[in-house]
Amino acid sequence: MRTTLGTANAGDDVRAAVHRLGPRFERDYIAHTTLSHWADIMGEMVARRVRAVAVKDGRLFLYAPDATWKNEMRMSAPEIIQRVNNYAGGRLVKEIVFARSPRPLPPAAEDGDAETRAAYARAVTQTGLTDAEIATGAALAARVSDEKLATHIRRAYQTTRKARRLKEERGMTPCPSCGRLVKDICHDCRRSEERSVRREVRVILLCEPWIKLADIVRRIPSCDALLLGSERADLVRRIAGETEYTAQDSANARLLTMLHRGLPPEEVTPKKIQSTFWELRGELITTREFWEEMKKRKAKKKS
Repeated sequence: MRTTLGTANAGDDVRAAVHRLGPRFERDYIAHTTLSHWADIMGEMVARRVRAVAVKDGRLFLYAPDATWKNEMRMSAPEIIQRVNNYAGGRLVKEIVFARSPRPLPPAAEDGDAETRAAYARAVTQTGLTDAEIATGAALAARVSDEKLATHIRRAYQTTRKARRLKEERGMTPCPSCGRLVKDICHDCRRSEERSVRREVRVILLCEPWIKLADIVRRIPSCDALLLGSERADLVRRIAGETEYTAQDSANARLLTMLHRGLPPEEVTPKKIQSTFWELRGELITTREFWEEMKKRKAKKKS
C-alpha cells in the first residue's frame, strides 16, 4: 500500500489492515483522518471559525457561520485544497463547497500511543544521572541549612536534569529562539511569531484595505493567503459590529467595502457598498430602519 500522510502515524499492521478492507474503506479512512485533523492542517485560527464537515465525491464541505468567512474561504480555495491533499497524500479533494448546517464531525480517532502523565513520570524517574550531576545537586543542597529545603532542592535539580536528558534521548533539540527542548518546532515561539506577523498585517490592512496577497508578501514574506484572509475577516467583523446597516454613506461603509471586496478607493460605488452591506447584514447593527427596509423588499417581491 502506498503510505500517505493521512496514515503516516499508523503502524505497518494498521496500514495493511486498512488496505485489505478495500479501496473504498481506505478512502473513507483517509477522509476521516483528514477531517479529524482539520485544525492541524489549517491552524487553530481558521478551525475555530470554519468547520470541515465532510468529504464526498472529491468535494470538501465546509461550514462557515457568516458571509465574511465564506468569502475568504472562496478566495483561499486553491491553497486549502493543496493543504488538504498534501495531508491526505493524494487528490482527496478537487473543490470546496459550503454546507448549510454544521453536521457533527466523526469522533477523532484515539491515539493509543499517547503517553500518559504517569508513564512520563516513570520514564523520568528511571532516567539515570552522571556522577558529576549527582555531585552538583548535592553541592547545591549543601548551601542550605534547612534540611527539608535542602532535600527539595536536590530532588528538584535531579528531576530537572533527568527530564532534560530524557528529552534529549528522545530526539528533542533546543529551540533557536527560547532554548527550550522541543520536537521539530517550538509551538510557543511559532505562535508568538505568528501574532507579531498578524499585527503587522492588520496595520497594513487598516491603511490599505484593498491590498492583494502578492503586494503584502513583498513586505511580509511569512504572510500567506490564509493568514491574510483571517485578519481581513476579523477586521470586517469588528468594523461591521460598530456600523449600522443604514449608515451606507459613512467612512466605515467605504472601509468595509474595500476590505470585504478588495477594492481600491476609486472603485467603491454606492451600489457596491449596498451590495456589501446586504452580504454582511448578519454582522451589522440592525435598527428599526433596517427592518422597515426588509419589509419594503418583501412587499416588492410579492408584487
